Amino acid sequence: MVRRGRRWYVNSDSFTDCTMTTTSGWQVFDAMRPVLTCTYSFGPGDANALAVGGKDGLLVFSPPCRIPAQVFDELQSYGPVRALVATNAFHHLGIPKWKARFPDAQVFAPAQAVARVSQKTGLAVRPLAEAAEIAGGGLDLVDMPHYKTGELLLKIDTPRGLAWYVTDVIMNLRELPANPIARIMFKLSRSAPGLRFNNIAPVFMMSDKRALRRWLADEWLKSPPRWLIPAHGEVADMSGPQAARALFAQ
Repeated sequence: MVRRGRRWYVNSDSFTDCTMTTTSGWQVFDAMRPVLTCTYSFGPGDANALAVGGKDGLLVFSPPCRIPAQVFDELQSYGPVRALVATNAFHHLGIPKWKARFPDAQVFAPAQAVARVSQKTGLAVRPLAEAAEIAGGGLDLVDMPHYKTGELLLKIDTPRGLAWYVTDVIMNLRELPANPIARIMFKLSRSAPGLRFNNIAPVFMMSDKRALRRWLADEWLKSPPRWLIPAHGEVADMSGPQAARALFAQ
């Protein structure tokens, strides 16, 4: 972790040094479980999808949209796709295409996101809690409280240590977004750059911002992550205490 001026940035070099990238762009965080990320564009910005090995196949979180067929093909070499998860009410854009490619995969979403994801995709969507059997051991799919639109916190036991995957609650953007409107919003709300809470999301996603922060801080104390994999931004090495202190001091 490094400091520039008054703002902390999580140095991701230790992450990139021990990963590999496939031809289609999957970043292999851990090949044993496996755990992979794939960055895709959804229009005004980018997001990181996550594929994780479960009980007898893969679970894909925030399935990427606007991708070539090779992205599907390369992922299949790590196992069959068993579940597609919309990590909140808005991370559903890739699900129809993924469901068409993997018709046996079941679709899940946080409880408060089920209705919207079903409406937007035209598919049957099951509550996140029902994915536990597919996930198996070492994956904790948490339907986060204090949300109006639903939000997933995924905890993953890996050979490299505990990793958290978060969607729109915490970001680790190296720079402000290029989109001029998003750039102004992120700058004024102090949501970027660096390892920051997303201060735009609470306006329409959360029912109680302060209660959510307290809950998340408690979860961090109970199971502190060695790695933070955000849907928006770079993977963060959380091995030092400065990162967590700086984050929760916001």
